[in-house]
Amino acid sequence: MAFPHLSIMQPYLYLKINIEMNDFPISSKRLLLRYIRETDADAIFSYRSLPEVARFQYWEPFTKERTIVFINQCTEADLKKENQWIGLAIEYKGKVIGDCAFNISNSIMEIGCNISPEYQGMGLAKEALSVLIDHCFKNFEIKEVAGITDSRNTASIRLMESLAMQKVAGFENHIFCKGENCIEYKYSRKNERE
Repeated sequence: MAFPHLSIMQPYLYLKINIEMNDFPISSKRLLLRYIRETDADAIFSYRSLPEVARFQYWEPFTKERTIVFINQCTEADLKKENQWIGLAIEYKGKVIGDCAFNISNSIMEIGCNISPEYQGMGLAKEALSVLIDHCFKNFEIKEVAGITDSRNTASIRLMESLAMQKVAGFENHIFCKGENCIEYKYSRKNERE
């Protein structure tokens, strides 16, 4: 279950987005979402190195070196900048079994998630993203959550629909990725607290 992402860097101007280190971890019934750490390298490599996890992402299966670069990007993220991807480890029974990420731009939060195939089909991606969305809707000035996925990624489409996200009419982004012509769909949901 993977969401490809596109982003453009812009500084925060007016949002209450001051994400602090103490905004996480957050937890659900079965999961802990926390900032990614250097000690997560082996766990992250174990699933991000798999072709089936990378299939609908912009990135190729991770090498050990690429895993370290990814972790450094996560640990060095500037939490004060708009459109900065914030990566979180997903822990289940004390073990990192995936990661999710979000960025916020113009009051819209874009999300993504990767779960080890060993733990897919257990509702863990939905649980992780549900608690993340709820936390961010409550604590930051976010009007909408969105996810972008390859039109062939039926698992991600089902996941977003299970989160009450709806396909955005007219959004079909045609791209060439990994030697293939692809169509991306966007799903979104408004913040009902707004």
